[in-house]
Amino acid sequence: MKAISIRQPWAELILQGKKTLELRTWTVGYRGPLAIHASRTIDREACAAYGIDPVQLTTGALVGTVELTAITELSKVEFDAHQSDHLATGRFGYTHPMYGWHLLKPQALCKPLPMRGRMGLFNVNDLHPQSAESSEDGRTDRIKATTPLPIAASSDAPAGKTSDGTKFTPFQLRVIASDARPGAYSLAVFQRPLMTTETGNMSYLPDDTRLARVAELRGDALRAVADHVLDALRRSAYRATDLHANRREPFHLGEETGVRLGLLFLALSPITKSSRIEAISQGLRRMTSEEAYYWYSKCAAGSSAGPADGKAHEHALKALRVLLADE
Repeated sequence: MKAISIRQPWAELILQGKKTLELRTWTVGYRGPLAIHASRTIDREACAAYGIDPVQLTTGALVGTVELTAITELSKVEFDAHQSDHLATGRFGYTHPMYGWHLLKPQALCKPLPMRGRMGLFNVNDLHPQSAESSEDGRTDRIKATTPLPIAASSDAPAGKTSDGTKFTPFQLRVIASDARPGAYSLAVFQRPLMTTETGNMSYLPDDTRLARVAELRGDALRAVADHVLDALRRSAYRATDLHANRREPFHLGEETGVRLGLLFLALSPITKSSRIEAISQGLRRMTSEEAYYWYSKCAAGSSAGPADGKAHEHALKALRVLLADE
């Protein structure tokens, strides 16, 4: 069975039958049974809008199944007309292209199955909403399902320690002081390289000397997205006052925070027009976790954080800017 990762409370609303149209900026040819994975990210704005307690939501697990019956491209008029089906409000505005994934027959699993999500669609084997292995006393204990591990750690996983005792996280944000202008600085996102384990999965290398630069942002573009940077720092347990020109210690970022900030820096580094900067930054803010991971994997391929792939990364960045700002 195919599965898709969706942030909460949208996954819960789908299983309640209240949300029957999932919005994506990409489409697939697959139709049929679709497992719903609740990602670790919770949209608290949506929780407030629909009266859902975020504390009660299941995250980081398979939570149910639906039937994917069709995918249709939506115009702005169709997007507005189907608001009661997709439930998107507030900052979740219309972008082009936008596809509506039609979901029917929601069924919740009798017990959520903890699992890491992946970008796009991924495979889950032997998953049945009402079938489970039972213990000797007849209670349902766990649902049969397996899935490959994602290419990296779970979103914003807790920090670990390297061999020399320093903090270990997948991403870092570093302050680069300006030699020409005292008090001025740029910011650069760095990513820890990945290695293949003996089991064929991917894992981050716990070695601070090998972090690769993803992208750097400075000047007007950096000032224009200062709120994005500060949000990323707050999500990583830092204060706004921790960011200053004299800071030498890196900011340690979890995976999803690093992916989103790295993608933002990659997309904006050559842009100078304020209207485009605003359109791109807001478009990236509206992306689901899965969309952000997808675009980051494409756009970071040509940076020092990813393997070279000819001009593919440049084409991906151009496509992203066209998508978000009609560049």
